Amino acid sequence: MTSMKTERYTPACTRAQREVEALIGGVVLKTIGKAAQNIALTKSGLVAKEVYLPQCGYTMYYHEREAVVDGKDKFDQDKRNLNQPTILFFHGITQRSEDLAGFIASLDIPPHVRILCPEQMGHGRDIDNRLRADPDNYTQLPTHHLMLESNSEFLDVVNCSSNTNSFGISLGGAACYYLQHHRPDIIKRTVLVSPAILCCVDKGLVNGIREGTNNFCCFESRHDVKLLMRDLSTGRDDYTREKWDPVPQFFLESVYRQSKKGAPAGHFRALLLNLLANTDSPFSAMKDVDAESHRLVMWPEKDRIINYEEGKRFFEVSSSGGDFASKSSNTVFESIVDCGHIFHSDGRGILDIIKPRMRDYLLDFIQDDM
Repeated sequence: MTSMKTERYTPACTRAQREVEALIGGVVLKTIGKAAQNIALTKSGLVAKEVYLPQCGYTMYYHEREAVVDGKDKFDQDKRNLNQPTILFFHGITQRSEDLAGFIASLDIPPHVRILCPEQMGHGRDIDNRLRADPDNYTQLPTHHLMLESNSEFLDVVNCSSNTNSFGISLGGAACYYLQHHRPDIIKRTVLVSPAILCCVDKGLVNGIREGTNNFCCFESRHDVKLLMRDLSTGRDDYTREKWDPVPQFFLESVYRQSKKGAPAGHFRALLLNLLANTDSPFSAMKDVDAESHRLVMWPEKDRIINYEEGKRFFEVSSSGGDFASKSSNTVFESIVDCGHIFHSDGRGILDIIKPRMRDYLLDFIQDDM
């Protein structure tokens, strides 16, 4: 008996539709999207840079906007200005440091404030220049400890001042949280949006990633992209929201194809599993290990990626009459109603929603007499 290999058949009409969607979405992403990113970078004043970290033996890629006062460069990179107001921005998983340029530009941060956006290990140019260039020797996946050590050394090598505030969302929120705990000499105030602290990552998501039933950002099909976008809103099972699909259909095909170019197959799955397996202190802590630090924590109530209730437990938050109080006296905890990890149920992006509140908090420096 002759065995025959069966292949999944895709109707010609579906293939044609995908090509049209990819064409439309690709044109938008490559023209309007690329132009918008270039405009955002110009408006933000961010410049791509790199610096070698000798203790870590690692080249850190980052974006920086140098401080300017009265049209003159205020910052001397060879010397630390202890009172230089500085803001650090930490991106989320799969992102690059320049992906925050549009958001930073929209914050209208005064020119005398220095801005730094370090690109995390296993992302962006780390993939471009190391993983793709020499995959056989890219053997050490980022861990929480390696990310913390590289971020900490980065602060010293670029002479980050002790008058620094910081922002992080998702994976960047966790990096920001642990760095403030590790370097209170430099980071004074933080804004954390759905920080991906290990015990707060949604248990259903963790199980799905480990069992292979939820591919999250590690797309294996076009359907994975659609499900992720719904999960980044208020969930694939929330049929009550106003904006059922937060991203237009024609973008999904382009996002799927771009994901195949952004990182080698399996990279982000391996990175995620590596991070989720961490049992070291303080990363495995079930409660806040940094109770004295000043921070604003903002959490979407319908977050399907980083669990809202787990976040309240971690920061030991109680509520009364709609107001929240944390056992950590310097922690301000605020919820975002009817919102998911990235998208509100009406389709708005979370960064647009939090912008006014977090801007006020970030620009409150311990000393700002410039």
